[in-house]
Order: sequence, then structure tokens, then C-alpha cells
Amino acid sequence: MIDSAVPSPRRSRPRRLRIAAVTAAVAAALTPGLGLTGAADAHAAPSSVAVTAGPSAPTGTDVTYELDSFTATITWFGNARKNVTGYRVFRRPAGEGAPPAEVISGDAPLTATSFTDHPPADGATYAYWVRAVDRAGHESSDSAAVYVSTADATAPEAPTSLTAQGTTAGNTLRWTAPPGDWDHFEISSDPDTRPYPDEGATTTSFTAHTDLSAPTGVSVSYSVRAVDAAGNASAYTETVTVTRPEPVGPTPALVESQVIDGAAHLWWDVNSEMTNYYHVYRRSPGEQAWTLVGTPYAPSGSWVDPQPLFGYTNYYIVNVDDAGRESAPARTSVQP
Repeated sequence: MIDSAVPSPRRSRPRRLRIAAVTAAVAAALTPGLGLTGAADAHAAPSSVAVTAGPSAPTGTDVTYELDSFTATITWFGNARKNVTGYRVFRRPAGEGAPPAEVISGDAPLTATSFTDHPPADGATYAYWVRAVDRAGHESSDSAAVYVSTADATAPEAPTSLTAQGTTAGNTLRWTAPPGDWDHFEISSDPDTRPYPDEGATTTSFTAHTDLSAPTGVSVSYSVRAVDAAGNASAYTETVTVTRPEPVGPTPALVESQVIDGAAHLWWDVNSEMTNYYHVYRRSPGEQAWTLVGTPYAPSGSWVDPQPLFGYTNYYIVNVDDAGRESAPARTSVQP
């Protein structure tokens, strides 16, 4: 007898795919430098190196400045991460166009959370910031910058090229200003021959000066130094020695001085007895030195300054004899 009952189907088990293995194999096949087995392929391109993030930037950055020692002390909060091994402190002059920052805390990272710096005492402002460093040598980003304005204890350079000329109107000095920061100049003379007031020095903001009260017939030695706005003084120049000559002959008799078409015209009476020619000196308002600007011959009795200086322009005229000696000056002024 045949059993016609239909046998019940067997319950099939779900099939599990080895996705992980396949995924790994595919990844290996698609990764430069690795074959399907994951072994390095010597002929393939090298794999890229994973970037490791550095520690977080320090916080709480602060700075104090000591005027007595010209030192800046930078402080910050320590990083709590265990892999942080130290810190580096950076400094740079503030403002646009400043040079790149420099590490001022040394080659090895600091283990402390403070650092004392000796910035230049030049009156400039400097920025400071800190970076944390981990065991692998990775640096954090910059902390917040802090700023300090230093005291100005840096003296300017000394002036150069000091010269002196003795005239019957006084001893005239000229020099070249130094580069950089200076505010004015101090002129000192030999206290045995010509002591200036104010402890032996007088001041000017120009690079020339005429000592109008120098004694005649006496050699006087002068030197000049530069002083900045903070009172820092340079070294003095080398001294120069000059003698104010005694005037010779009569003083010219001025007749008139006026401005015509923007030019300064001077007239005086001609002295035919001793004069060979004349010297005309000029000085602008505020200047402290006379400058020789004309040497007219005696018969003329006049001189024209085509470009007088702005404001009241002062002049003086002297007779000059055959030996080059000058008379006492005759003074006048015009206003262009």
C-alpha cells in the first residue's frame, strides 16, 4: 500500500554570510599598498599616515611686567591631560608687519606653568602666548595672547659728523642725527671755557646750533648727544674746538629790507675803505644756527634771496676784508 501522505518539508536553517571577512578582503584590495591578503605590496604606493590630534591649548594666560627689573612673567593654567609633558612660550612684537614669533622658553618644554622673560626695554608692546606639548611632541594650538608694554630704557645712538665754525655772530655747530628714536639733542661745552646753564648743557631739536654768547678770542670745545622721549641719552660725540673771532672793521649800515614778488631784497651802504665783499647769513624762525647764503661783492650794496624761508626770516650782513676777516653783524628780518 502506498502512503499518499505528503511529507512535511524540513525547516531550513538561515545561512549566515561572513560579511566581516568579505569586507576586510575588499578593503584590503582597495587600500594602496595592500593585496587581498593584507600583506604590504612593495611596488604599490605607501599608505597615508593617520593624523594624531595634539593636546588642547592652555587657558588662563596672563602676564605681569616689573618696571624695576624690566621682566615679564607669563602664567597659565596647566593642562589636565596625562599625556601633556610641558609647554612652550612664544613672543612677538605687536602690530602689523612685525617679525615672526620666536620660542623664548628654550628647546625643552617647560614643566612649570609660568615663565619669566626679559623683553627688550625699548618702549614697544609685545605679545605672548603658550602651547602645550604631549609625549609624542605634538603641539596644541595657541593660547589666547596677552600683551605687555615695556619700559623704554634703550638709549639712542650717538650723533655723528659734528663740525664747528667760528663767526663774529657766534660759534655754529652742525651734526648728523642718528637713526631711530630720538627726541632732542644736548650740547655740552668745556666748562672751563664756556659753561652752559642747566648743568653744562643746552638743548635743541635741530641738527645745528649757534652759540651766540660764546666769548671772542677763546677756544671752546663742544660735544653733542641725542636724548629720547624717555630721557635715555646716547654717548657724546667726539669734541670739536673752535674760536669765535674778534670783529674787524665797521659794521655794515643797513638801509632797507623788504619782500618783492616773493623774494627778499636787502640793501646797505657800501664801505669802500676796507670791504672786499660781504657775507650774508640767514636763519629761519625756530632754528638756532646761521647759514651762509650769499657772498656779494662790495660795489653792489644789495643782495636778493629768491626763496626766503617761510615766516619771519632773519638775516645778518658782515663786511669781509682781504684776509677774510668779518666785521660785527648788522641784523634784519623779513616776512615773505
